[in-house]
Amino acid sequence: MRQFIFLISFFLLAAASFGQEPGLKSEEKDRVVDSLIRKLEANYISANVAQAGGQHLRNLQKTANYKSIGNPQQLAALLTDALRGVAHDKHLNLWYSKEKAAAVAMDPVKAATQEAAFMRQMQRVNLGFSKMELLDGNVGYLKIDGFGPVDKVGQTCTGAMLFLANTDALILDLRNNQGGEPEMVQYLASYFFDTVPVHLNDLYYRNKNKTDAYWTIPVPGARYLDKPVYLLTSGTTFSAGEELAYDLQTLKRGTVVGAITGGGANDGVAMDLGSGFFVYMPEGRAINPVTKTNWEGTGVQPDVPVPSETALTTAHKMALKAIIGKTPEKEKQFYTKALETIKE
Repeated sequence: MRQFIFLISFFLLAAASFGQEPGLKSEEKDRVVDSLIRKLEANYISANVAQAGGQHLRNLQKTANYKSIGNPQQLAALLTDALRGVAHDKHLNLWYSKEKAAAVAMDPVKAATQEAAFMRQMQRVNLGFSKMELLDGNVGYLKIDGFGPVDKVGQTCTGAMLFLANTDALILDLRNNQGGEPEMVQYLASYFFDTVPVHLNDLYYRNKNKTDAYWTIPVPGARYLDKPVYLLTSGTTFSAGEELAYDLQTLKRGTVVGAITGGGANDGVAMDLGSGFFVYMPEGRAINPVTKTNWEGTGVQPDVPVPSETALTTAHKMALKAIIGKTPEKEKQFYTKALETIKE
């Protein structure tokens, strides 16, 4: 989860723009693998998986496929596939950056330039809150494609919730949400519960033997209480996007509509392996306070399974029917007319 998910995409795009890379020497490849194994065994959330993954990489080094690779991007892809074959963890990901981003980050001037570029990219999609509107029948709609840092994104989230505060039901579209910061999930989720703190999620870190607990927190503006909330999901919904759906679903505060999600519950950080290689290393395991487990490998199971392409229509109809069921007879016409206008 974490903003590094966004940075990974940025680095991968940058790397793809370069021309032919110089060939890797065998000793350089082996140094990268050695570094990867050390970081895996010290940090990966499961010690047993880390040990098995390290042994698998040692066996891989003896193969002709490994020995023949000279292209860094191909090596990153090979190592990613090898680790995922053992861990079955979609968060595990290696990539190569010719610009050696970790060295750039140590230079304050270059780090500030990189941060500014990241924020410009985020601003082009309104910091992840890419669309909001009022649907027929006073049903709110908010499309969220990622969860950035609270200090950068919190005001935008609050603005969206203020805009939608007077709707009778709310649809949160997470179908393209690839993840981000758990603190931003915590921030948004807090709008759907009263001021008494509610336990949302825990993250346990093996390398620190530490658990970070996430409870609802004070947020600006009115909270969105006692009104239906629907969360749209797809196979692309991942990581922190899945967490919001899972948290609200298990707490009976939201109805998940759509397809089973991608199945990535582990939290992690990007680590420098040397020679321009980096790995996104899952360090933390989500532990839901209700289920005592998470959605890793299984995905969030929708309450109403429908193709993701039709999830919005389904949720809109469900919202209007729920509103009609609680509305006095003399006021129902507004909502029934809206329901009649929805096309399949």
